[in-house]
Amino acid sequence: MNNTTGSALVGAGSRGELPAHRALTGCLLALLIIWTLLGNFTVCAAVYRYRHLRSKVTNIFIVSLALSDLLVAVLVMPWKAVAEVAGFWPFGGFCKTWLACDIMCSTASILNLCVISVDRYWAISSPFRYERSMNKKVASIMIGVTWTVSVVISFVPVQLNWHRAQISDPADEDAQLHGRSVEGSCDSSLSRTYAISSSLISFYIPVAIMIVTYTRIYRIAQMQIRMISSLERAAEHAQSCRHSKQSQRELKVSIRKETKVLKTLSIIMGVFVCCWLPFFVLNCALPFCPGAEAPGVHRGAYCVSEKTFDVFVWIGWSNSSLNPIIYAFNADFRDAFLCLLRCHGRGCCAAVPPVSCVNALHTLFPPSSMP
Repeated sequence: MNNTTGSALVGAGSRGELPAHRALTGCLLALLIIWTLLGNFTVCAAVYRYRHLRSKVTNIFIVSLALSDLLVAVLVMPWKAVAEVAGFWPFGGFCKTWLACDIMCSTASILNLCVISVDRYWAISSPFRYERSMNKKVASIMIGVTWTVSVVISFVPVQLNWHRAQISDPADEDAQLHGRSVEGSCDSSLSRTYAISSSLISFYIPVAIMIVTYTRIYRIAQMQIRMISSLERAAEHAQSCRHSKQSQRELKVSIRKETKVLKTLSIIMGVFVCCWLPFFVLNCALPFCPGAEAPGVHRGAYCVSEKTFDVFVWIGWSNSSLNPIIYAFNADFRDAFLCLLRCHGRGCCAAVPPVSCVNALHTLFPPSSMP
């Protein structure tokens, strides 16, 4: 998202940068875009190609996440990257459409992450009810709600100009109403109401839900690991007199498993929060900056520099390049990815045997990640 899920001003002031600096920036951004495209496309291709991946309802949410991240890499990143290298916005009236796509795709990506956390918590906390209730129809409804919210919060306000702060200059107001760029820029002066409400829906509420669900998932995982370990120790104690040393070894294994679960959850939440929190903090703060609603001035220019804000925007978008690594690189997906990389024809790796799972925890934490 860009400027409250709006876009930062890419104005004439940045045109004096050294060509070498812009070339380096362009190369780095191109690599980020290509990686995001390849990673998320591979996730979609693996699910489409292999039946055992399609049969798991959870992977429907993974595909929805990958599609939203693909759209970020197609509809959002390239246009902004060109503007960064050029030093100004060269796409004229496309600004308004691009802005709506930015809001929609970024919101969809974040909401899909939230839905995945709810799905995993439901599967782990109530596995029998989950098996009875969760099917492709329910998953499709959840995904439909996710994308509907993303569209409503983006295209509706942008097309009706509800997201903008009041513009005092008639010339600037006319240009913005008709989606035209002002002096080679793609700027959005946001109202405080829209800045706060959109940030709540797009980030703060989803992140609060994710914190609650993943905290509870860790507690359930901790209880299950300790329960299984205690049962194993009791069974071995009944069969052997050498219980003491064996018990100590199994206790260490149990602690290592708990630590791995905690690390996995920390990575999931840590990457997400580190990527998006800086942007959304500025997103809510900038409309309250002095001169934030001045026409032709970068929103919040008195609070933070334009380049700093753009860096935070790109860090947020980079979350779309990391999601395939975090959510899809479990044992099932790794095998499918390796087959896709080795395949040059449709007959190669026609069937990848699914990884057997002991319980619902292994859907989130693959067996290879637990000793």
